[in-house]
Amino acid sequence: MEDKPEISNVMAMISFAAVVSTGGFSAAAAALGYSKAAVSRQIARLETSLGVKLLDRTTRAVTLTPAGREMYARCSRIVDEVNETNLIMSGMLARPRGELKVNAPVVASLFDLTAIIPRFLAAYPEVRLFLNLSDSRADLVKGRFDVAFWMGDGYDSSLDAVRLRSYAMVLVAAKSYLDQHGRPALPNELKDHTCIVETHISRVGEWQLSEGINVSVNRGPLTTNSVRMAREAALKGLGISYLPLFLVEDDIEDGLLEPLLPDVVTEQIPFYLIFPKGNFALAKVRAFVDYVREEMRDENQSLVAQGIGLAAAV
Repeated sequence: MEDKPEISNVMAMISFAAVVSTGGFSAAAAALGYSKAAVSRQIARLETSLGVKLLDRTTRAVTLTPAGREMYARCSRIVDEVNETNLIMSGMLARPRGELKVNAPVVASLFDLTAIIPRFLAAYPEVRLFLNLSDSRADLVKGRFDVAFWMGDGYDSSLDAVRLRSYAMVLVAAKSYLDQHGRPALPNELKDHTCIVETHISRVGEWQLSEGINVSVNRGPLTTNSVRMAREAALKGLGISYLPLFLVEDDIEDGLLEPLLPDVVTEQIPFYLIFPKGNFALAKVRAFVDYVREEMRDENQSLVAQGIGLAAAV
């Protein structure tokens, strides 16, 4: 059975170190914000717990016993650690510094994160950023990551989320697939087609094409949590896929993929920064969230000015 730390002893050790460092009970009480009697009780309890006398008290002075000298050497280190921790935490809350662990989708470059993050680091040189690219859900609750980018809804209600923007969705398939299996003219015809399902942005077996239009779909040879993999499968003619427009707009322009039901599909998929509740109090997290949000807001305004149909949602 593991020994458990005696919290009252830890507090008594801090009181003991304060008495020694300040030279008396009154000064220690003032430094700690306790009464003199409370400090005296703390040290008496510590001596009883340890079974040794730590201080010799007279009306004129307080001196250390041999055991007290040994104890003070250790207790002073505890006080130093506590003070250092307080300084570190105050610094973490006051200004952005330290390691920031971020998870982002593999297609991060398409969100311009590969350009935004270096600019953030230049603005905040005391931050060291660890960036992990993964389409899987990041472990935020247990502290593996401080913040994560997430596309789509339904991550975890226990986390805080900042909506950065929204992206238009599109149904696509390769010409080779459509020439062989036909082109759906109505949403309910999708159930007769082979579909490539990406699980981040839609439920397995169901696609929401627009407000009020949800259709059942048949899972084809591939179900994946990667939009890149779903795109590759669509390009190979394996079926119809439902993807963010930004991912496949070049393929559409080059004639490699064909958009389907464009008058029906109006769904916008949200893009978030998510982080554990309370993490926003950390200066490094707050700075990163605010910086990315502002960068993406500026970019959205630029795109709208150019006539590009991306919905800005903050």
